[in-house]
Formats: sequence, C-alpha cells, structure tokens
Amino acid sequence: MAPSAPTPAPSKALETVERETHAVVQTLYELMVSVTNWEKPDSADVVMKSITDLVSQFQALSSSSSHLTTLLPREVIQYVEDGRNPDIYTREFVEIVLKYNQLMNGKRKAYERFHKVLNDQMLTAFPELTEEIEKVRLNTVAKK
Repeated sequence: MAPSAPTPAPSKALETVERETHAVVQTLYELMVSVTNWEKPDSADVVMKSITDLVSQFQALSSSSSHLTTLLPREVIQYVEDGRNPDIYTREFVEIVLKYNQLMNGKRKAYERFHKVLNDQMLTAFPELTEEIEKVRLNTVAKK
C-alpha cells in the first residue's frame, strides 16, 4: 500500500481547490469557444485536448477537495442548487440571530428587574431575614 500524500494546511488546500476550480472554468470557456468556432480545420483536435484537460482537472479537483475540512450547511447548498445567492441565506440567518439575541436580552433585563423587585419586597416583608436574603441575592446576581 502506497503512503498517502501529506495533507496540506487548510488554507493551502482551499487555495489549491480555488485555483483548480478557476482552471476548470477557464477550460470550459475555451471548450465553448472551440465548439463555437467549429469550422476551423483543427477544431476536433482542440476540442479533444480541451476535454482531456477538463477530465484531468476534474480529477485533480476531486483529489484536492478531499483535503478540505470546511463543511457547508445543507441549507446553503440547497440555496445554491435553487439558483439563489448564498449571501441572502447569510443575511437572513444573521437577522434571525439578531432577533433572537434581542429577545434573550429583553428576557435577561426583565429577570434582573424582577430579581431586584423580589429582593426589595422580601426585605420589606421579612426584615428578620435580611442577612439570609442578602446572601441569596449575592449568590444569584448576574455576573457582568
């Protein structure tokens, strides 16, 4: 069994995949131009060379992409497959997170106000328990 090739660093692997993807796109463009200009005498040779290059580039891309550790959420892949912009997904996700954050912040502030009111009311109602109430307040106050 042959030793496996060393795994490139994540940034290098990503750069390699990006470079190979650009090469595939360039070869596809050249193939499109060759097919469009089919009347030329050497068109068949040029198309065959482009297809051969494309196959080898896809093999290299497949090999390089196996070194990537980046995982994409299925929703992002579905956005792209549906022809939508993944930036829209990101924007919508950030908006949802901001909304949820505001909700949680409001709940936290309401709890802090309730905690203060409850503490004050307990001190008023049970002055003999002031020491114990103060211990509980110190142990349950939110750390900032």
